[in-house]
Amino acid sequence: MNKKIEELKLSYRRTFNTDDGEAVLGDLKARFGFETTTYSDNPYTSAFNEGQRAAVLLIVRMLTEQKEPQNE
Repeated sequence: MNKKIEELKLSYRRTFNTDDGEAVLGDLKARFGFETTTYSDNPYTSAFNEGQRAAVLLIVRMLTEQKEPQNE
């Protein structure tokens, strides 16, 4: 994995692994449908909602992805 990405993941962890960061992440999850469907009869609304959800998914992924082992 790219060193720059690993450093960015550390930045995400430093930001969200605090009491305030956990509160903000919880709010984002609730606001943007992290654990719910984003379906709407209107395809533009569905796309908009899924875009918001995708941002939260990225944050969670950055917090939970493990460092890949180095091939030597």
